[in-house]
Amino acid sequence: MKEHILTHARNKFHNKYLCKVFLWGGEEVLDGDILSEKEEEVLVSKGEAYIGPPKTRTRQNGVIGQVTVLANESFVHEDAIKQLNAVAELEGVHAAVGMPDLHKGDRFPIGCAIVSDGIYPALIGSDIGCGISLYPLGPKPSHLTPEKLASRLKRLDEPWDGDVKAWLKLYDIESETEFDASSLGTVGAGNHFAEVLSVETIVDAEACESLGIEEDNLYLLVHTGSRGLGASILRHYTRSDGNPYITSTHPEYRNYLEKHDHAVVWAKANRDLLAHRFKGCVFGSRGSLGATGDADEPVEDTDIDNTETEAAAAEGYAEAKEDLQKILDVTHNSVSPSGFQVDGESREVWLHRKGAAPSDQGFVPCPGSRGDFSWILQPLRNGERNAHSLAHGAGRLHPRNAPNLRRGPISQLTTTSMGSYVVCTDPDLLVQERPEAYKSVQAVVDDMEEFGIAEGVATLRPFVTFKTGAERRK
Repeated sequence: MKEHILTHARNKFHNKYLCKVFLWGGEEVLDGDILSEKEEEVLVSKGEAYIGPPKTRTRQNGVIGQVTVLANESFVHEDAIKQLNAVAELEGVHAAVGMPDLHKGDRFPIGCAIVSDGIYPALIGSDIGCGISLYPLGPKPSHLTPEKLASRLKRLDEPWDGDVKAWLKLYDIESETEFDASSLGTVGAGNHFAEVLSVETIVDAEACESLGIEEDNLYLLVHTGSRGLGASILRHYTRSDGNPYITSTHPEYRNYLEKHDHAVVWAKANRDLLAHRFKGCVFGSRGSLGATGDADEPVEDTDIDNTETEAAAAEGYAEAKEDLQKILDVTHNSVSPSGFQVDGESREVWLHRKGAAPSDQGFVPCPGSRGDFSWILQPLRNGERNAHSLAHGAGRLHPRNAPNLRRGPISQLTTTSMGSYVVCTDPDLLVQERPEAYKSVQAVVDDMEEFGIAEGVATLRPFVTFKTGAERRK
């Protein structure tokens, strides 16, 4: 049956490379399989993994999870709400909560928290461990311009030339992956970035003092994740089922959690290493943000001699990590155990966050677009109404291929109305990630304050946003 389908598909689509057949939901048709008469359509590919609609699992008793959307001022497209409603119908789901930044994803919505009895790897998405970290850079020199600072950001797309194994060991990561040497310490694509910001407004002076956030200082906000590692894990667990449901009795239960937790910690290490490399660029050999003259080549490891012994090098990396003085680190793509009230009884459940920041771990950064302010938020009333979660940013307003994003010359997109500079040598990415592609972060924050789940502590103004500086091939 499989070969018959492929022969027909190759002739119809004039593509001799088609080699895989999938049923709706993700189950692969193998040699010798006989299809049910109910199967009227199948999907074919040239070897790629299944990316079609997931298999729908509804509860046998017909009861679906509660759906809540915490948005009044912030626009939420009906397609995103439809996706959220579909998630609530999945087996074992008790609650599906959309944040103000909720928007449509490829298969599942982004900007939501899902409470269920078991684990759905596909709900977390391909970038397990993606999150945002905030670091101090120091006082802002009066003569420093965005363009001058941007000119110092070199080689950040290239693989790090340090000892990746030693850096990961700082995070108790011993196992190696194919992504360590090539990707650790890099931004990645899509909506990821490393952004230098200044303090625009301090709303809560006491809270800012506790965080070490001061006026006239610059800060670094890093948004990136597990750089292909999380995607490889998702591909592995969705090969035969587009939306597997993993409970404590599933044979892959412990294995999946080990891989998931590894990716989450790996992503933290990635953000820290990127911040370390970024600081090496902006401070350079002069060791000062305010140094004048031509930009230096980046000095990524001025405190580490690669010829030293392994123990000495490890000590140097530990000092470099400590020198970051990280203020905040938030993971917004993950699954974790949590307590939740189900039918009036406290239950141990799994809390999936897909583009949702935790509200039970302290202050939370909420970035806007590269042409909008970012906020530092203080969670309030940590509870079940918002599934212990907050918005993770502004959220997309328009899809990447929206025609209205392509108006005007691309050359103008390297600067913003806020006076900031954007480092992005990929013209498509520059268009897809332009400020107009995103919702108003103010509307998102206003909604969270209106619903009583968070309040603003400070606003940060973008100074330089780094997306990619790699040379484009002609």
